[in-house]
Amino acid sequence: MNKLVVLVFTVLAFAACKQTSQKQVISEEEYSRPKGSYQKNIKAIATIETYDHYNRQLKRGYGFYISANTLVTNLDLIKGSYKAKVTPIGTDAFTDVAGYTAFDIANNLVIIKTWKENLKYIHLEKSVRNIPDSVASLYRKSKNIYLPKTAVSATKTDSSTNYILSKKISSGLPAFTFMHHPVGMVQNLKTDSGRVSYLVPSSTIEALSKQQLKQQKAIYDLRNKTNKVYPSYKNISGFKVHTTAGNFTLRLYNQTPTFRDNFIKLVSDQFYDSLLIHRVLKDFLIQTGAADSKYAKKDDIVGWQGPGYNLKTKIIDGLYHKRGAIAASKMPPERNPKDRSDGSQFYIISGRVFNMAELQEIEKDKGIKFTSAQIKTYTTIGGAPHLDGEYSVFGEITSGMEVVDKIAAEKTYAVDRPIKDIRIKEIEILKK
Repeated sequence: MNKLVVLVFTVLAFAACKQTSQKQVISEEEYSRPKGSYQKNIKAIATIETYDHYNRQLKRGYGFYISANTLVTNLDLIKGSYKAKVTPIGTDAFTDVAGYTAFDIANNLVIIKTWKENLKYIHLEKSVRNIPDSVASLYRKSKNIYLPKTAVSATKTDSSTNYILSKKISSGLPAFTFMHHPVGMVQNLKTDSGRVSYLVPSSTIEALSKQQLKQQKAIYDLRNKTNKVYPSYKNISGFKVHTTAGNFTLRLYNQTPTFRDNFIKLVSDQFYDSLLIHRVLKDFLIQTGAADSKYAKKDDIVGWQGPGYNLKTKIIDGLYHKRGAIAASKMPPERNPKDRSDGSQFYIISGRVFNMAELQEIEKDKGIKFTSAQIKTYTTIGGAPHLDGEYSVFGEITSGMEVVDKIAAEKTYAVDRPIKDIRIKEIEILKK
């Protein structure tokens, strides 16, 4: 009898060891199979779509609920948008975003609040505190839940620890242990060697969630939130504008510091990249900087959207609309009662030469008097004297005026938009 007990115990022990061994050694194929046991967790994940003033989609990404009506997601997904909507994974039941309740620039996090509740949220208090060597992220495809395994390597710095993932995972997705405990959120970072995915620990998200505002604010308010240090104008000699029609260089005036520093900020943020030169008038000007031109199709009306803010118009004596001058655009008076300048749109004067009779007529109509310097410039070099006193001139072209003239001569349709799309590829900062 004793021998039988020993034998049974031995068999059970061997079976248990075998099961343990099998659990420890799971193939990569097994990790990529649908996992129904994560059904509850995946219901907390949502797609997030952001839109501009004209209800045009800007970006699409992921986030996940951390309470019944709050989600955490990437700040750079939400920042700059006018509104957003959230749709839980596997459903078409979207809800609008009511606003944000907290944000963290350093960790690229924002907590947003939705009008509708989702009771299937991730309980961060159940997170593991020590990040394991491997984690799992969830996604749904064809009604199946997939669980890719991702190795984690910790890299310590003087002030923090970075958790780099071995695979590229979509930003904004949550990550879990294989026992379904949350460990954090996946984010992506562009590096010289390509995109890298890394993990933001749940503890960081929890700490942010405890900094809730008393009342949510509109996500549009996030557009100006930054801790980025921008280049000083003292170290900049000018800017090289690369366009699909050729390149030209410009410099900014120190007499208009608000426009100067705003332009430096926008260029540093790559705001102008891919925008159309959306308005051209032969022997007059070319205009660009409209945010609604980035993805514009042929029949779209463009030129009505800036970066979401405007600037106080500033007229400086001695800065006028000579050929090559750069000035800030403005909305028409009926939409611009305070006479403010657009935050990003600017035009460049190609201009023409005026005679004295024309200048005198302009003086009479506008009730102004041109200086001798202006008269000499407009009767020899040319410009657009009828704009003086109305728009903020803040820079000038230093080389490549032949490219400006070439663009200004393009055939147009609609509201002076070139038939052939001409885009700014990038604006390069030229250092001293």
